[in-house]
Amino acid sequence: MMNTVIFTLNGKEVSAEAGVSILEAARQNHTAIPNLCYHESLHSLGSCWMCIVEIKGKHRFVPACSTTITPGIAIETDNPELYAIRKKNLERLLEHHGGDCNGPCEVSCPAGCDIPAFVSAIAMDKHREAIQIIKDDIPLPGILGRVCHAPCEDECRRHGVDEPLSICALKRFAADRDNVSGNRYLPFCKPKTGKKAAIIGAGPAGLTAAYCLLKDGHDVTIYDSHEAPGGMMRYGIPSFRLPVDIIEADLEPIRIMGAKFVCSTVFGRDVTLDSLKQKGFDAVLLAFGAQKAGRLEIEGEETEGVISGIDFLNRFASGDAVKPGNTVLVIGGGNTAIDAARTALRLGAGSVGILYRRTIEEMPANRTEIEEALREGISIDVLTAPAIIKKVGNRLLITALKMTLGDPDASGRRRPVPVENSEFSLTADLVISAAGQNVDNSIHERQGITSAEKGTVRIDPETCRTSLPWVFAGGDCATGADTAVNAVKQGKHAARTIDAFLRGEPLTAPPTAFHSSYGSRDRAPESFYRRVTPSPRAKTEELPLNLRVSGFDEVSTGLSEKNAKEEALRCMRCSCISKNNCRLRDLASVYKASPECGPEENDDYAVDQGEGIRFERDKCVDCGICVRTLEEAGKEGEKTMLLLVERCPTGALG
Repeated sequence: MMNTVIFTLNGKEVSAEAGVSILEAARQNHTAIPNLCYHESLHSLGSCWMCIVEIKGKHRFVPACSTTITPGIAIETDNPELYAIRKKNLERLLEHHGGDCNGPCEVSCPAGCDIPAFVSAIAMDKHREAIQIIKDDIPLPGILGRVCHAPCEDECRRHGVDEPLSICALKRFAADRDNVSGNRYLPFCKPKTGKKAAIIGAGPAGLTAAYCLLKDGHDVTIYDSHEAPGGMMRYGIPSFRLPVDIIEADLEPIRIMGAKFVCSTVFGRDVTLDSLKQKGFDAVLLAFGAQKAGRLEIEGEETEGVISGIDFLNRFASGDAVKPGNTVLVIGGGNTAIDAARTALRLGAGSVGILYRRTIEEMPANRTEIEEALREGISIDVLTAPAIIKKVGNRLLITALKMTLGDPDASGRRRPVPVENSEFSLTADLVISAAGQNVDNSIHERQGITSAEKGTVRIDPETCRTSLPWVFAGGDCATGADTAVNAVKQGKHAARTIDAFLRGEPLTAPPTAFHSSYGSRDRAPESFYRRVTPSPRAKTEELPLNLRVSGFDEVSTGLSEKNAKEEALRCMRCSCISKNNCRLRDLASVYKASPECGPEENDDYAVDQGEGIRFERDKCVDCGICVRTLEEAGKEGEKTMLLLVERCPTGALG
């Protein structure tokens, strides 16, 4: 018969097997004590002091892993003093720990995509795995692989070696390969809950939310005012950048998962919140975007021959293209301005110019799109703004001003200021105004939804909840005009809270995981960069210039399989291979440890040890598990090498 001892654990009398450690005695009584240097197969040292507990009545603090339980002892495993001691011990360990939990690329991705993981899968020819990793976070990979503004590439640590990784091109490669595979990847969907959600708007936010809610087991119906789903991705981005068949390919899995699309249906006219309630919907997500053209606020902007960029692109996508005439002037510096200018050129305009009131460096359009426009012969007159537009005969006369840059405005960019006596004139057959996009607040206010200051839907930022408890909002209608990838982020966030609402669970923000980082893209140790051999960034194949401007075929044809693999192999794998099962990170998250940590510069950043094991000294906190494993399991053999990797609690071995 097993000998037991009686003792007190957190104020309750319990029993445990005699001769075991306090850590094991607590475990036998379903109480977990944090630990780092402990492993059940190794002798205990108690060196990290994360498993420290208090012996009540004696005010003694001892490591639970190396202290044996004794009869009558009173132990407390958690209190404010223990929390403070553990946090201090943890931060002491972190002073000697460096590296990135998540690479700068995935930290900067609004959609939270595990970029290093899918890139690594492509490098190993695991294409099915690559698209699965991407679609865990991004349901529209073919679209975003073409139109994302790629903040991930801006933060890629390869900037410290040569050129950033072509992350978007690799995402597109994975999506395009899946599209033609004949066996499209579909995510696992949970059992049906019987709950119904309606989504207003089939743009990136609405489609993403639908995808996530369908995975969660809810029924989803998406309403949209256009003839076909896709929102501004279909009606605001021309087909030479984003072909319709790619939009349809990204929509197909959402349809297969069970989404119902109801198009040509205007919210507030054909369907209302009351009618949705009557149809039995349990929650509604407003995701109708920002599709109201911004105004130039100048004399003559209502003149015949002046059209907004949104309307110009929308009419083209709807089969009712505007004839541009010979000379076109586009006013603005965003993607809509660039897309409208390149579309006008393909519709037959002989000359297309863009007027922008700041410098080209401050244009908000994607860099690559600006470069493509210039390559196609479109002129960009910077520090230039229109003042008056008049109709003179059959043409438009534009009075423009030269500008200079003054102090920064609310956007953080320097404010354009007119130069005195700098007026000059331009003529055009068509003027396209691309001065931004706004939310039509009448859409939601007629339904009793409160607006924020700039006319967007007012929401609780943590829950996406509107002034009506069962109605949520996300995407451009809540944030103002933004990028497609930020709309995907909003759709994911809204879906998470709607899922909780439908299940009757608290609507709370997800916990923030500890993130160790070297800092911005250029802040890693010099030896981190020296270990990499420079290699050129892969170039996507493109249509010749004479062919691209004569039609609407997609300009970029993407990466070949060979080029995609070579590009994937350029990834420096900044993120930790153990980031999702790292005990050090888990503890740092629980105890809210400061991420301001890291070692001194280390010339031996990464070393291959033994049987191909990679050892990153920067991540080691000298817990001793690897040393004790070698001592007790032997220093040779593949099994021992695997044990070293498996037992390392910080990702230093891999």
